[in-house]
Amino acid sequence: MTVRTSSSSPSDSRTAYALSLTPLPERSRLQAQWQALESRSDASFFTSWAWIGVWLDTLPPDVQPRLLQARQGEQTVGLALVVDGPPRQRFGLRFCATAHLHATGRPEYDILTVEHNDFLLDRAQADAVRAAMLGHWLTALRGVTEVSVSGLAGAGWPAGVETAGRRKVTREDWVRQSYAVDLQAVRDAGGDFLKCISANTRSQIRRSMKEYGQLGAITLEAASTVAQGLDWLDRLAALHQAHWVSQGQPGAFSNPFFTRFHRTLVERHLLDGGVQLLRVAVGEHDLAFLYSFVRGGRVYFYQSGLEYGLIEKHARPGLVAHVLAAQYNASQGHRVYDFMAGESRYKVNLATLDEQMTWTTLRTPAWRFDLEAALRRRKQRQLAAAAAATAQAPAAPSPPAAD
Repeated sequence: MTVRTSSSSPSDSRTAYALSLTPLPERSRLQAQWQALESRSDASFFTSWAWIGVWLDTLPPDVQPRLLQARQGEQTVGLALVVDGPPRQRFGLRFCATAHLHATGRPEYDILTVEHNDFLLDRAQADAVRAAMLGHWLTALRGVTEVSVSGLAGAGWPAGVETAGRRKVTREDWVRQSYAVDLQAVRDAGGDFLKCISANTRSQIRRSMKEYGQLGAITLEAASTVAQGLDWLDRLAALHQAHWVSQGQPGAFSNPFFTRFHRTLVERHLLDGGVQLLRVAVGEHDLAFLYSFVRGGRVYFYQSGLEYGLIEKHARPGLVAHVLAAQYNASQGHRVYDFMAGESRYKVNLATLDEQMTWTTLRTPAWRFDLEAALRRRKQRQLAAAAAATAQAPAAPSPPAAD
């Protein structure tokens, strides 16, 4: 994890864009507008109408996104949905207002975890439009506000983009490692993903496949109907919940909003290829279900349900399933199999591409933010000093041996 911080002053950046921040228009009009711009953009799945449309249709009525828009003449060149979230609290008191891009600021809804986030931008002028839209959004803020932008791809927004508006802000970037598989390399290896990874991981997977093979053939199948996709999503959820509940965690599918959102996503976008559900079986037994999104040659792996109990030794259901999924997606002509952000062991073992994801926070000037940052730095220094003291302390003497 890397944290970058910077501060900026407003700049007088004049553009030819007409900018607005308004309540949402009628849904069919917004859909047509969004999809028209999407065709001229480099949108990820998370900023495509496939995701955005389902999100809007499943949010509760008390969450009211607004439309941030940039136009050049009669053409729309930038769109985004922004939400005024609940105030952030400290010590039980209101600390600051919050605002969010394609998120709500409420954990029960943001459990969806948006990554590859951004404004939807005309690719021919993306940087200029982004700066103008961000400047307009920041200028529209009222009072002491913290703006959260989750899951920007790579190193995030260009340095200084936050200076385009009249509102002075400070910026903090939290950079997380993200992992992916280069599917062209898998094709170059004759479709054998095992040739692309370390000898140790390759050995583990082969040993696991050999053990599973004693129960029957290992096969992979993609859901081909909505009914099958919904059934597999339910079976994935059951396996997912069983595992996480056994670890003392609630599991994502315990959240009704999360479940409703993804069932709707499968219903609408399995058949158009935006959603991918894969079943890996050993004979007649379910070994794994993998749930991913697909756009522009990138497969975004999102969720899994794994059966850990089929064999006693060498059980690696996730590793086996992802190897088969990467090989399947390479055969489909896709470019990247994306594990997205996070430091899970399986991602490190299987990734052939190291990428990044950035969470950006913008804050309006306020002494309370300065004080909070100072307290945070002080706590970090104290923790570092305590860790250093522990590392330098002499080892405790061993107890005398028993007679």
